[in-house]
Amino acid sequence: MAGNTGELGVKVNVDITDAIRGLKAVQREAKKAAQALRELETAQKAVSNGAE
Repeated sequence: MAGNTGELGVKVNVDITDAIRGLKAVQREAKKAAQALRELETAQKAVSNGAE
């Protein structure tokens, strides 16, 4: 076994279509949540400015 460096090669085939689809759905929902937070912040500023 002279010259054996202890290396191991592995080939993996994985179908990640469903995972990518799920991540994209999470991203869409996160964007919607961020937009809702921006709208809430704007509304809160408008209320606090009207109270002054």
